[in-house]
Amino acid sequence: MDKEKTGQLITELRKEKGLTQKQLADALNVTDKAVSKWERGLSFPDISMLEPISELLGVSIMEILAGERQTGDGTLTQKEAQDLIQASVELSDEEIRHRKERSRFIIILLIVVTMLLISITLNIISLLR
Repeated sequence: MDKEKTGQLITELRKEKGLTQKQLADALNVTDKAVSKWERGLSFPDISMLEPISELLGVSIMEILAGERQTGDGTLTQKEAQDLIQASVELSDEEIRHRKERSRFIIILLIVVTMLLISITLNIISLLR
């Protein structure tokens, strides 16, 4: 599964429907920033969003996962479907890990800033005595 291919497909389908990123986002109850990230290949839609996206854009979930329109009868082999689903789960796990890492960094940064502020405050108090 390729986030960039999926993003390009979402962009193409959205434009074919005459929708702006904001209109698509509103219809999906997400932010236009989320749609922008999908379209730029920076993130992948949450698995729970695949059905609403496919319905709004008029393609199958498998086409969204594959990042391309299906030719022929549009059926996938069981192996192809399993591979796409597995890739989707792995991508979701990767994004969860990334969010956790970012949260840890922010928490550590806040702790350091708080400790610095406490230290500065204590130094000021000691100077005033």
